[in-house]
Amino acid sequence: MLFDSHCHLDFPEFAVGISSHLDQAQLKGVTDILVPGVTANDWFRVIDTCQLSHPIQRHLALGLHPCFLQQHNVEQDLLTLETHLKQRDDIVAIGECGLDLFIEEPQLDTQQTLFDAQLELAAAYDLPVVLHVRRSVDLVTQRLKRHRLQRGGIAHAFSGSQQQADNLVAMGFLIGVGGAVTYERANRLRRVVCSLPAPSLALETDAPDMPLSGYQGASNHPLRVAEVAETVARLRGESTESIAQQTHHNVAALLGL
Repeated sequence: MLFDSHCHLDFPEFAVGISSHLDQAQLKGVTDILVPGVTANDWFRVIDTCQLSHPIQRHLALGLHPCFLQQHNVEQDLLTLETHLKQRDDIVAIGECGLDLFIEEPQLDTQQTLFDAQLELAAAYDLPVVLHVRRSVDLVTQRLKRHRLQRGGIAHAFSGSQQQADNLVAMGFLIGVGGAVTYERANRLRRVVCSLPAPSLALETDAPDMPLSGYQGASNHPLRVAEVAETVARLRGESTESIAQQTHHNVAALLGL
């Protein structure tokens, strides 16, 4: 049982042939996928993706991503997000949301305003959050301490230090592990993945992004979460089956499934 805790099946390149991608993932043991939104304009497409009939369960998260500030009408989109939260009972998390200090002209004040507002909604509606934390782990942690979410969340595509991971875990967050861990040069990430307790880990692909080692330059696919599981198991000296079962349980429990 594999839970791909972060996969953008709603992206245009997956819009045609989603069932085929799901079929391939099912053959690799994937049973569940968390599908996050990134802009208000894409939310209905994400919703449609999650409602498509298929044995793999898709779980809905809606959020406003910091990398798409130019596409957000912040005030209106936050109101729309809250409307969805009031009217829908299938939203299991808010996200992808967070901070990004890698992009050009990051407009940090605007990012923080947007992030804080989504954290407030998460607290108000008792939902976990899916965090984007690129070069911003300490800043994100500071914002989280102000809001103290009861449900925690997932630190997507984590690439920080052991101490930063420990801080997030202490606040109720799972550490999202994706394709980056398959690269031999990812020594710091591999050490973190090996040192954390298994109940703190979540596996993900971020498909179609974050390609695994050996697939550089190609679109990622949700079926490859199985290879992430194999790498994590090998690094930790555990069986792939135990890692798959534990991480599936971790995400399912976090999302209240």
